[in-house]
Amino acid sequence: MGGKYSKALLLGSLAALPAGIVLIALSFWPGSGAMQPNGFYLGSDFVNYWMGGRLAVLDRVDVAYDLVAYNAQLREWFSPDIRMMNFSYPPHALLGLALFGALPYFVALILWSVLGAAGFAGVALGRWPRREPALAAAMVLAPVIWVNIVFGQLGLWLAVLFVGALRALPTRPLLAGVLFGVLTIKPQLGLLLPLLLLALGSWRVIAVAAATVLVLAAASAAAFGFEPWRAYISETMPFQWQFIELMNGFYRFQMITPYTALWFLGMPMRVALIGQAAISSVIALTAFLVARSSASWPLKCAVITFGSVLMVPYVLAYDLAVPFAALVWHLLDDRPADELGRVALVGALWALPFGVAIMAQIHGIPLLPIALLAAYFWLVAQALQWRVARDVQSVLAATPS
Repeated sequence: MGGKYSKALLLGSLAALPAGIVLIALSFWPGSGAMQPNGFYLGSDFVNYWMGGRLAVLDRVDVAYDLVAYNAQLREWFSPDIRMMNFSYPPHALLGLALFGALPYFVALILWSVLGAAGFAGVALGRWPRREPALAAAMVLAPVIWVNIVFGQLGLWLAVLFVGALRALPTRPLLAGVLFGVLTIKPQLGLLLPLLLLALGSWRVIAVAAATVLVLAAASAAAFGFEPWRAYISETMPFQWQFIELMNGFYRFQMITPYTALWFLGMPMRVALIGQAAISSVIALTAFLVARSSASWPLKCAVITFGSVLMVPYVLAYDLAVPFAALVWHLLDDRPADELGRVALVGALWALPFGVAIMAQIHGIPLLPIALLAAYFWLVAQALQWRVARDVQSVLAATPS
């Protein structure tokens, strides 16, 4: 990676620290009984993952998809003062979460955070940057890591699956297919993957991914029965949609999609959804063109991952671990020109996912959606202009002088 990009990432991390510290002190620093000021237990959303895993271990998965029973159990196991929560993942996610649910809560939380951060660094860097201390420090302080740790979220693990599969795809298609199949624990992030695989003609990867999904679904049905799947499809999925409709609570400060930006600009929900659909169509088309282009593989992967978090209305800041891991990979492998505008965009984007973006969106400024769209089309321009430049050069070389 060019030295300027490494320094930009470090400056982005350092610039984000004050807002992150203030946010943690105000909303996340635990008090009596490990309860946070925002009404959640220490570890926030990891409570859901541990709860789901523990219920799977105890063969009580039906409770995970019953909102009333789930919250009654939540208050019994954690605190009577904890805010309402819901388990929003498909039943096959419980197969992996059971490994954490089998452990004491705080042991599981530490392992979840440490292993997730290490996995994110692994798929982003490929190897630890010994000769680039600025990059190493930027990774340790990365806001996208800390937003996942503070919220106890899944984003770092999704980066391992998504970017790990993209790294494996050219040489280890079977592994890539398995990882893509497991990624269906958060299916909305995978809408661009069929376009990429079709553009590449990766039929074996498609077949392995489909087989993996079928095996996981069958295993979850064998372990827990079919009722959790019925409840997930008919009750949990509609319940999740209300967060898009209402845009209330903490969700609107963490949403990162074009829909979010249009909502903040005052557009009614239906108009904002139409705008999201239009932008998603443009993203799908440009991502397909990039996949078919002669751009480098890391650059293609950066385009696909950034496009993936912009394709649907409901994606949150901690999911940015996926495109940010691909961005670091691209910067390390392709070493794009370190022009001031590009370097500034990378540094600013790196700073946003936690305190800065939340405080901006609290005041009605959708910084993250705007910055992400700018980054996506910057990456697309790199990929397609590089191809155009090469084609022009070939034409000129073939033209008689």
